[in-house]
Amino acid sequence: MYKPSRKSNLRGQASVEYLVVCSALIAALLTPIEDNNNVMELCLDSLRDWYSAFAYSKSLPALPN
Repeated sequence: MYKPSRKSNLRGQASVEYLVVCSALIAALLTPIEDNNNVMELCLDSLRDWYSAFAYSKSLPALPN
């Protein structure tokens, strides 16, 4: 079993892994997939559509009893 001679050799490993994973996620979210839109734009469009429908339904008067 490998035992490092110093703990300083292991410092920064988590930071590098975190940076690599975050970079991969950002690249995946910003890669164009359909009609030259990326995942972030598609999510924002669907959120805008949902909020528009929600705001419209909230603006309707209440039904009478």
